[in-house]
Amino acid sequence: MRKYIPYIVLCFTLIVSIIFNVLLIVKSDKKAEHIFNNSIYSIVEIKASSEDVGESFGTAEFIGSDGTLITNAHVITYKKMGTYYTFDNLNIRFSFEENYRSVSLIKYDNDLDLAVLKLDDLKCNFKPISFGDSSNIKNGNGVYAIGNLNNAGLSITEGIISNADIQVTYDGITRNVIQCDLTIADGNSGGALLDLSGKLIGITTFRLKDNKGNVIYGISYCVPANTVLGYI
Repeated sequence: MRKYIPYIVLCFTLIVSIIFNVLLIVKSDKKAEHIFNNSIYSIVEIKASSEDVGESFGTAEFIGSDGTLITNAHVITYKKMGTYYTFDNLNIRFSFEENYRSVSLIKYDNDLDLAVLKLDDLKCNFKPISFGDSSNIKNGNGVYAIGNLNNAGLSITEGIISNADIQVTYDGITRNVIQCDLTIADGNSGGALLDLSGKLIGITTFRLKDNKGNVIYGISYCVPANTVLGYI
């Protein structure tokens, strides 16, 4: 019997380890589900359009009880002959709606890549998103991103912070941003980077390309929430 004891102990340890890991996965799934469901009145799809230009899609977050929202400037502007113009029509839509609601442009800053909008008709249920302190985030912290990925509706992805404070030059502008090991795509622009408690710590903004012009997948860059607060 004694010669089997090490094997029994090993088997018991493996079983406990498997159960523990399964519980962690289930707990993580439930947390992601809770954060997503808790955000559907705070995070919306956005569509910008002009008849002679076309359409641009992205994501926005309610940041004030007066119906103000934040998104990326590049979602609501386009560049022509070196000059920036704003789209004529700006609209948002909740993930559970079919029809869009009109919003007005309050201000935008292409250097920060931020834009403030305001919902025209406040006769709807929305909830301003809760801000976290982006100066407290650390490399390796877990994060979630919610956005209108590929203009297919709101979805949630999970990752970690690769570098909490890094300078990156994109489109000729150098910014202090958060680098994340996170999957985003067209439509995620202006979306929410959330900590594990569901608080906004950044705005998902861009991806880089390699020396052949191909998008580098799995690495994303976000405007810190404290930069957003300093702008609004």
